[in-house]
Amino acid sequence: MAFLNALFTAALDNNLVFAQLIGMVSVILVAARPQDSWRFGAMIAIATAVAGALGWPLYTQLLQPWGVTFLAPLAYVLVSWTAIVVTATVLGSGKTAAERERLLHVCPIVACNAAVLAVALGNAAVAETLTWDAALGASVGAGLGVLLAVVLFAFVRSRIDERLVPAALRGLPITLVTASLMALAFTGVAGIAGGLFA
Repeated sequence: MAFLNALFTAALDNNLVFAQLIGMVSVILVAARPQDSWRFGAMIAIATAVAGALGWPLYTQLLQPWGVTFLAPLAYVLVSWTAIVVTATVLGSGKTAAERERLLHVCPIVACNAAVLAVALGNAAVAETLTWDAALGASVGAGLGVLLAVVLFAFVRSRIDERLVPAALRGLPITLVTASLMALAFTGVAGIAGGLFA
């Protein structure tokens, strides 16, 4: 139950992108086309989940006992970088050379974003009271929440007809207005999913 409660709370109630407004810049950059949003959203989701899931035992079993907790951000960047490169390699198999190159060019942005999302650091901050099930649920839920945010934002952004938008709002301004409305929608339903498995 701790896993499911943490999963739904992290994915929907405390969505990193829309409820906490972390990593919005990379979501805007990554969510260009709906076709690409699934691929890049999956890369961010896997990196976030892996960095969070591996970050908790790394912090509690290695960094904390040795007294080098200040190295946690660097360790999480390396863990998320490894997860991203492996995921990009798997997703790029069978693709053209240009698509593989594009995937690998996005890897640094996605890996840093997964570390900046700070799921692993959040799990480490409450490591004394957090169980492994709750840490895993929060990590996977945060990854699913980021995937949901990237895909939803890409689809909404693709539906905006630029011809009907006033000239002053075309481009980045309408994108920011759209992001703020989606963030408002996510905060409007906050608290519902977390209580399902309490």
